[in-house]
Amino acid sequence: MDKGEEDELNPQAEGNISADPPKKPSRSLKSNLAFWGILPTFGLLVLALTVGPWVITSYDDDHRVRMECTVTDAEGGTYSPAGRSVGSRPELIIRTSDCGTLSLIHEFDQAANEVMAAELAQGGRFEFELGQATRTLMGFFDVIGMTPVVSSYEKVD
Repeated sequence: MDKGEEDELNPQAEGNISADPPKKPSRSLKSNLAFWGILPTFGLLVLALTVGPWVITSYDDDHRVRMECTVTDAEGGTYSPAGRSVGSRPELIIRTSDCGTLSLIHEFDQAANEVMAAELAQGGRFEFELGQATRTLMGFFDVIGMTPVVSSYEKVD
């Protein structure tokens, strides 16, 4: 065999340049499935965190329910959205023995807030009004550390 024939058979031989670019290694099936499984999951998570609270609030505005709870303690405070002092409002933190911790954010002044906190702190049975979606998701809120917001209360006893 002469030198020319050897060069044709050996693509690595000096002077032989392949017209095809080197091939990229193909992705494995596992990496493709992982990518296409994680991408929609991440998208749904972003959607749930951005649109979810708005949907729940809108639904709650039109679908109100009432529930009775035994109040054990209440204290007044201030609700500040996103830790800012601008837009802060009076807030009541209400602890119950059978409904968990509830929050009442209202438009009254701080003096009225303290009066309501004193009334609730005496304890007893109270009826709270809240949105149906919030009521349905109370167990989930408890798991993630959120306090359900009620819109009003009334003494039952």
